[in-house]
Amino acid sequence: MRGKLGLFYLSRQNLRRRLFRSLVTVIAVAIVAVILFPATILGEGVSRSLEQGTGRLGADMMVAPPGYAFKLESTLIKGEPSTFTMDGSVEEMVRNIRGVEQVSPQLYFATLASG
Repeated sequence: MRGKLGLFYLSRQNLRRRLFRSLVTVIAVAIVAVILFPATILGEGVSRSLEQGTGRLGADMMVAPPGYAFKLESTLIKGEPSTFTMDGSVEEMVRNIRGVEQVSPQLYFATLASG
């Protein structure tokens, strides 16, 4: 009689006598797993994307030629196209300023407008 009262025997008897409760429990766990897995993957993707985006936010300082401050502001805030170029020596001058950790020249292309 001792072998009959093992864990497997009791589990099987419980499943037979309370079949509906067992099925509902299994279905509930399956639904939670189906929802939780993609949500976790999506959350990790959003978190990683946010970290990358924050890392690429850009400079704390922007340098533009004299007379382009207004155009630079409208380009930065409104996304309006602006065209100006600067000599490559400006990059070296900015790099030599005390407190500047990184310098990154940027090139923004304006697309051809159809209208």
